[in-house]
Amino acid sequence: MNSNNRMPCSDNDSIILGLMELLRMNNLIGETNEYGGSDELLFHSGGPLTKKSTRSIIIGPSQFRFKTKQPSTDYLPPNNESINPLNGIIKLGPKPPKLTWEVEEWNLNKWVLIKKINGESFSESLSKLEQFLPDNHSAPGTICGAFAYDLCQWTQPLRLINLPKENSLLGLLYSMERWIIHDRDDGFLEIGGDKNDPWVKKTFELINSISDINDLMPNWPKNKPMNNPNEISNFTDLEHEKNVIRVQNSIKSGELYQLNFGRKWKGPLNEEPWTIQLRLAKQNPAPWSCYLYSQDLNFSICSSSPEILIQGDGITFSTSPIKGTKQRGATKEKDEGFIDELINCPKERAEHLMLVDLERNDMTKFCKLGSVYREEFQVESYAQVHHLVSDIKGILSEKYSAWDALESMFPGGSISGCPKTVTIAAIDQLEGEPRSFWTGSMGIINHKNNSLALNILIRTLEAHKNNSQWEGVVQAGGGLVIGSNPKSEVKEAKLKAAALRKITGWLDIESKTKFPSKPLSNYIINTNKNILNESNIGDVSIWPKKNNSKKVVAFIDNLDSFSWNIVNDLALKGANVCIIPGRENSPQFNEIIEKLAPTHIIIGPGPGNPHVSKLTMEIASNALKGNCPPLLGICLGHQAIGLAAGWNLCKTPTGAVHGEVHIIENINSSLIKSNNKMTRYHSLTLIKSNENKSGLKIVAKLKGVKDSIMAIEHKKYPIFGVQFHPESEESENRGEIFKNFLAC
Repeated sequence: MNSNNRMPCSDNDSIILGLMELLRMNNLIGETNEYGGSDELLFHSGGPLTKKSTRSIIIGPSQFRFKTKQPSTDYLPPNNESINPLNGIIKLGPKPPKLTWEVEEWNLNKWVLIKKINGESFSESLSKLEQFLPDNHSAPGTICGAFAYDLCQWTQPLRLINLPKENSLLGLLYSMERWIIHDRDDGFLEIGGDKNDPWVKKTFELINSISDINDLMPNWPKNKPMNNPNEISNFTDLEHEKNVIRVQNSIKSGELYQLNFGRKWKGPLNEEPWTIQLRLAKQNPAPWSCYLYSQDLNFSICSSSPEILIQGDGITFSTSPIKGTKQRGATKEKDEGFIDELINCPKERAEHLMLVDLERNDMTKFCKLGSVYREEFQVESYAQVHHLVSDIKGILSEKYSAWDALESMFPGGSISGCPKTVTIAAIDQLEGEPRSFWTGSMGIINHKNNSLALNILIRTLEAHKNNSQWEGVVQAGGGLVIGSNPKSEVKEAKLKAAALRKITGWLDIESKTKFPSKPLSNYIINTNKNILNESNIGDVSIWPKKNNSKKVVAFIDNLDSFSWNIVNDLALKGANVCIIPGRENSPQFNEIIEKLAPTHIIIGPGPGNPHVSKLTMEIASNALKGNCPPLLGICLGHQAIGLAAGWNLCKTPTGAVHGEVHIIENINSSLIKSNNKMTRYHSLTLIKSNENKSGLKIVAKLKGVKDSIMAIEHKKYPIFGVQFHPESEESENRGEIFKNFLAC
């Protein structure tokens, strides 16, 4: 980048907004510019300067635009009546058609379609856009834009019921040839692009003509009075409460652990999107805010998102799941009291831990084994709410690219639930309509150096123009767990949607429900350091591909969102692991033994009753006959061993437990050498048969709970089962159980 196009600048987050407005007024961006595409994009780091709000970027006029739309649903079987994810009935497949992107080039005054390209997967289709990205200036290979949540059709192995209408917009991306960066941390403003580009020269001249760039401010709009009484919601408060109860019933049955339910508010907009974005930026600043406007598509996104999906510099990648919410207090004392309540609330902590474990799992799919860890745990305070936030980091594996990282993380676990695949199917059933761009993502990717930065589109208004009238939709919700209070969940969703409903005029500013607005701040709970020992780390392969090593551990994946955490811990103990699907398209037990010859088998956790996995029950039955290598069952796998032995399975007498940490008391276990705190994720519990002829014995229980079964072993064969999750972030002595099992 030409250093002459850099100038000193303060960290005032309003400067980039004023500059955006100045560029629009001077025909350097937007509908009347003469340099490239008419669409407008802004990534705005709002609020006070923090480690998560350091850079804002205006995207200059682009030369290429890429669109993807919902394909025809003719490939789906005609009868979907049997699908009921809340009752454990989901459909995996058939695979959707190839994901097709329309490549458009800016020609004089309009976008012109020049080619269509496609790929079998999300990442493959995106990689094929590389040929259209710039490669002749200081930041080659860069693309930016927005991805709709409904692109989960290409990242999850499931069949949705409520698909978007055919030709609905699913993705809108742009080549990034020119831009303006406001680096708030280092204190400079920089114009990027080819130094001979007329847009770069004109923009530099315009900015250089400003007497003091630090005084540049946008024309702030006035507060919006209530003027749209016809706002509608797709759920009433009572319906919202009933959906919370439906989810809790599903959790009690063991079908899922946590689900993020969303509710929509819709209404007319009497202002242009840019005016709404300015009001939003002033009243509800957030570090991952963004704005997109397309004139010819009559489409806009206005967002003040506080949440990141994934960012990376080509080496170190990170994500920061947000889960756990309390309102801001009217006074400093009340505000601090709400922070203390949030930190010490078992329900909020369990909900948050679940997402930490899920995100560690998703990052391990593309990061080096052993490199993923939680660096920091904190409370982040925004204008109207406090959130529990964890920062999770990892190192990109040489096998993978930025496209792979995006596919592995999309959509974010914090806005879907756990296990991710099952909850996405259940969300589809509950919400009854596509989410579109809400809880999708918007950001920037550079495929040349594998750097990327993408948010999660929450606190977002999606706008469409029909004839001459803009219409908007706002969606908000929360993570539903067994401890959720239905009325409180309704209140939380309204709290999250309040800022956007006020700036559109749908919610009375002087509403009886008070939403105090406070400055942004940060409270650190704890920090960790990761020590990566790269010696003797095992390898991972996916069935039917086999490791080169002769010694392989077969891991049965039952669609859980913690499976890769287990695989990671096994690899750190030197195991070579082959991941085998346990639900659909799974091999038979004999085929695994013949082709893989595993030294050990682990049946992983997962939603539902163990009988949903035929392979799981087949392995458990063979093990009890002595026809199996050493076997370890975790959670669902543990329950499968008990069922195969004739024990019973019931709903946990003390209630479903997900993300809570309890002391496990060792009775006489070969794998657990002492009492440890372990994380529990289960709704179902084994009950020992009165006639125990199977040879199983109970070797661990909950401390202080006499009849609880937390671990079992066989008296004769090397068969072990644990009801808890030893791989969880807050389980003690992580890896000890796997080390002891692999020694069998």
